[in-house]
Amino acid sequence: MKILFQTNPYKILKRNVLISVLANFPKIRKMNLNQLRQYMIPKFQINPKKNIFPLNSSVRLPDKKFDIPSKAFKSYNETMVQKVHNNLSISINSLFPNGLNKKIIFDSFPDQQKTIILQRAIRSANTQMIENIILELKGTFRKIIKDKNGNYFASDLFKVCQQNELIIVLTELSPTISEDCSNNFSTHPIQTLIDRATSEKEYSLILYSFNDYNKFLFSALDPNGAYTIQKIIERIPERYRTNFNIIFTSFIGFISKKKFGIVVVKKFISCTKSDDVTTLLLNLIRKDFINYAIDQYANYLIQFLLEKWKDTPEGKELKEMVRDNFFALCEKKYSSFICEMYIKIISPDEKKELIDSISINDINNRINNPHFIKIMKILGIYNNQNNNFQLPQNLNNNFIPNNNNFGQNMFSRFNFVNNNIYHNNNNNNNNNNIYNNFNDNNGEFNKYMDKKNK
Repeated sequence: MKILFQTNPYKILKRNVLISVLANFPKIRKMNLNQLRQYMIPKFQINPKKNIFPLNSSVRLPDKKFDIPSKAFKSYNETMVQKVHNNLSISINSLFPNGLNKKIIFDSFPDQQKTIILQRAIRSANTQMIENIILELKGTFRKIIKDKNGNYFASDLFKVCQQNELIIVLTELSPTISEDCSNNFSTHPIQTLIDRATSEKEYSLILYSFNDYNKFLFSALDPNGAYTIQKIIERIPERYRTNFNIIFTSFIGFISKKKFGIVVVKKFISCTKSDDVTTLLLNLIRKDFINYAIDQYANYLIQFLLEKWKDTPEGKELKEMVRDNFFALCEKKYSSFICEMYIKIISPDEKKELIDSISINDINNRINNPHFIKIMKILGIYNNQNNNFQLPQNLNNNFIPNNNNFGQNMFSRFNFVNNNIYHNNNNNNNNNNIYNNFNDNNGEFNKYMDKKNK
């Protein structure tokens, strides 16, 4: 049974009491909404005009019994929460007259309301108080940032601390940043530290743990870790991440074929101006163009580079690769997106040249391919109303109907496959293609992943 409650933060404690009472009385659980209203209003002196049971929000009644909170607990929470809500600039001294120590802080983390009180107080604390808290918590920061509620407290603390205090925190967390940035809770304080870093020493402490190849790769393929690496690339100047860039480029072909890795690669290309990176990317694509084009994620890399290198010699070469394999790319779902980008960036003269190059054979071999039809619609060759193809001007504007039997006797649908670039790539070793420059000697990365999963 679902019981409907008001989600106003001032009613949280009263709601918890009601849930506890209902959980201890099975008869009440069987009541419908109207019966429950009639029972609750006189029992708990609830004003019916406040509509404590709105129909737009709900909470499921707990299965197990809960004890009603004690008066002391209720009084503490009501007093503290009201103070915080009434005065957003409240100080630590008024909330904690006897001072704030490690025990009080850690005892507050299991309770979300107490943690919110700490956060509000931290934001208005003076410099001396923040320094005392940093020194008090020294040696426990990793435990705090991995806590469900503690990570929010840590984020607020890192935002207001001084640069010398930031170095104390980074020195403690530096060896494990690459692992902690993949955690759902600790990734937020880590990103706050990256935002606050401004000096070469702070940059080196952040990048230290990413010098391990396995740890770097594990972070780059994780959703939280990938976002953290993007922030590192964006925030830390290129001249300070030389070793980081070397490690990144050694995995760039492998990472670009992964769901979260491709986003990191695009950010890396956007924030890196080195000519060596441009040459490396062009060589990778030149060597294995079709495999990158038909890949679910790597095709975004080619689309990104087509647009980024639009008016450069590298872009001209990349456009020639797409043009030479245009009809092969049109047949596949993911590579057809590259064709769309190609049509978008080329000049009107190049587009006209592309349309004029289409022959009857090109259409016959792909007449029932939905991805090819999509590209022909973009080029204006496919008539959507009549479901047929309109050939270019040099072929007298003939119409080719779209049916399953047309052209099958003259043109075998397998002839195209035997003559295109896919045939040349089938003889290559797929294991060598997928890793590019990454050689996993003795399965070290697999061992590392097994260890992390355990």
